[in-house]
Amino acid sequence: MIDKTRMRPISIREVQALVAREFRLDSAELSAPTRRQHAACARHVAMYLSRELAGPPHRRPDAAAASFSRIARAFCRNHTTVIHACAAVARRRSADGGFARLLDRLIGQLASPAGAKSEEKEAV
Repeated sequence: MIDKTRMRPISIREVQALVAREFRLDSAELSAPTRRQHAACARHVAMYLSRELAGPPHRRPDAAAASFSRIARAFCRNHTTVIHACAAVARRRSADGGFARLLDRLIGQLASPAGAKSEEKEAV
């Protein structure tokens, strides 16, 4: 499980940038209307991680997760799409060890202070 009390604040944009890089996509493809399996899988992962890790700006570590509506707006989608994506990724995480390791690695990168610095460098 994710210990959110020990993590720095994480934005949906940070999640999108990391997932896009991991899946070798442009960040804009995560919000594009494409239904290609590779892009859709990456989008689902980014939505799931956004729900798990990103919250309202300036939130306390124990505060609620980002809302489905807020995540949907960030991905140019409907909130029901985010609900479906989060459920699908959670099911796959339970059933597929390799996929679970991928998610854990991404969470580790997002949670680490070093990960935040590498994101800042790429943005410059």
